[in-house]
Amino acid sequence: MDKETIEFYNNNAHKYSEWRSKEEISLAQRIFLNETKLDGKIIDLGCGTGEKAIWFNKKGLKVDAVDASIKMLEKFKKFKDINIKQIDLSKIIFSKKYDGVWASFSIQHLERNIQDRLIKKISNTLNKNGILYIGIHEGNKSYRDNLNRIYVPRSENELKKVLKINKLQIFNFFKENNLSFDNNPIRIMHIFAKLIA
Repeated sequence: MDKETIEFYNNNAHKYSEWRSKEEISLAQRIFLNETKLDGKIIDLGCGTGEKAIWFNKKGLKVDAVDASIKMLEKFKKFKDINIKQIDLSKIIFSKKYDGVWASFSIQHLERNIQDRLIKKISNTLNKNGILYIGIHEGNKSYRDNLNRIYVPRSENELKKVLKINKLQIFNFFKENNLSFDNNPIRIMHIFAKLIA
């Protein structure tokens, strides 16, 4: 994963945590929870300061949470019910099966080919009827934002093809306009896919 991006999150963990804590429970969270089996095992890829992982845990899911930024992870290490680990998503190796994979605006910091390889790994780690959520910026060109983070957005059609190749069938999809951490307008996609036999 891009070193400058990780450095940004390490240096701004406190500010980022404050910003995330002001967010309301999202429609994406509710859909993911409703579609994951009761007491299901999930992994939060790029969990940041842990707000979503904590929420899913409190709702009864068994949660593993990983992030490349050690400083972000330190913000919620006191939650002993959540298995927390520092991992670069470009190098992750899954050692168990999951009922759900939550990837909320994390894989977009990886190069396209690495995103595609990660999606293949996710497909292989999901249980039958397991679900994947991807939150990602919509676009066609990679760029570095004014906070020095690398972004590799995807087009709708491109991402749909990658999911289909990896036996992941979309069952819910919506887009919305939002503001990023640096207060710039963004167009984002919310994609929910289920592993098919």
